[in-house]
Amino acid sequence: MKITDQEIYHGSGLVRIVEHDSFKALNRGKPLKYGHYLINDDRHVFAKHSSNKWSPWQFTFQPDDLKSIRAAGEKTFVMLVCGRVTVCALTLEELNEVIDLKSAAAQSVTINVPAGGSCHVKGTKGAMSKTIPHSSFPGKLFA
Repeated sequence: MKITDQEIYHGSGLVRIVEHDSFKALNRGKPLKYGHYLINDDRHVFAKHSSNKWSPWQFTFQPDDLKSIRAAGEKTFVMLVCGRVTVCALTLEELNEVIDLKSAAAQSVTINVPAGGSCHVKGTKGAMSKTIPHSSFPGKLFA
């Protein structure tokens, strides 16, 4: 069976999660949706990837993605794998700052990483008020 880009890129983020000291279990999220993972039985992670080599990276959230993210609950994160450069994880609160989670239309998030800088996040609703350090992943999932 051929290895897909999704498997490669999602795997790069999942390896970092599995190697964290607080990691205990990795399962498929329910309802079953590709890219939805359950970490330690209480943290939902939705993975998206962009295979662009350089910043900026764009991620699209379709209405069914938004519905699944809303339904997952409080401890929900989006793991955005930015090529082979970084993983930018957003909490539900951070994601809601840049996109409309209740929208019936597709929403997008763009990650820009200036030379030597942190992740600058911008979405359909506007720019995030802070930057996301590269070092925040995967620790923020377990905080």
